[in-house]
Amino acid sequence: MGFWIFASWFLWCFQILQGFTTYAERRIVEAVQGEERAALNIGIGWRGLIEEMERFSDNMEFTKLRTNQEGVDPDDVGSRVPYEKGFHFLWRIEREVGRPVFDEFLKKYIATFKFKSIDTEMFLEFLKTNIPGIEKKIDLVLWTEGTGIPPDAFEPSSYIYTKIVTLASEFKAGRMPGEDEVVDWQGREWELYLENLPKSVEASQISALDARYRLSESKDYEVKVAFLQLAISSGCGHYHGLVERTLKEVGRTKYLRPLYTALVQGNGRQEEKIFAKRVFAEARHCYHPIAQHVIESIFSRHT
Repeated sequence: MGFWIFASWFLWCFQILQGFTTYAERRIVEAVQGEERAALNIGIGWRGLIEEMERFSDNMEFTKLRTNQEGVDPDDVGSRVPYEKGFHFLWRIEREVGRPVFDEFLKKYIATFKFKSIDTEMFLEFLKTNIPGIEKKIDLVLWTEGTGIPPDAFEPSSYIYTKIVTLASEFKAGRMPGEDEVVDWQGREWELYLENLPKSVEASQISALDARYRLSESKDYEVKVAFLQLAISSGCGHYHGLVERTLKEVGRTKYLRPLYTALVQGNGRQEEKIFAKRVFAEARHCYHPIAQHVIESIFSRHT
């Protein structure tokens, strides 16, 4: 499919499943940057999806693609689930029928529903009509109504993805990646590496990693926030100054949520909770009201 088709498709499909936006993005990445880079993006998303499953472990309703949000503030349950689980649902269909067949389906879908708003049920009916028998090969109800990650979801596989995940698994045992192993790494590679590290390791290991690769100084906030989240969880108190500066210079909930959560979750961290509340009190006027509400909800759950 051509680039212009995906650009249009991105806009038209957002109203059905947010996973369409992620699927479109990764198809574009694959076309422009290659399969390895696309697999890297899928891997980061896969790890993020697992983290969301852990986040909603006490209320799995919000791990569904189609949720019941009656009486629920959507700002409290906003997550990557619709994007990442939705992506894997579409990717599962593609893998079942093959890309040529799936692309023909997408073209027909665009032609039928362009500039229109449809719901999930309409999409499923269109899917079953235009890919006959798909409901016998894929459990569509499980994917849209079920909680958690369906068993037929597929973790990405590629040389670079496997290499990074393997290096991350070796870190807890004390092996830091060598400079020759990361010489070509950019932000996405470091993001995947950090996302796959254990959430709590020895503070000395975190300091050593940063001393070698200066991750806390990264200009890429995806990398910086992932590193600082890990540093907080590992008890590296000397990063609090940098955490404070970061919380006062960024406003995206995507970055604020993990840092404030890392500061206040768990027991026996009263100093960090006090620190988090002070920073929020000083910075909240710079945050969007939605971000303010999200952070207040984090405090209400953990303090």
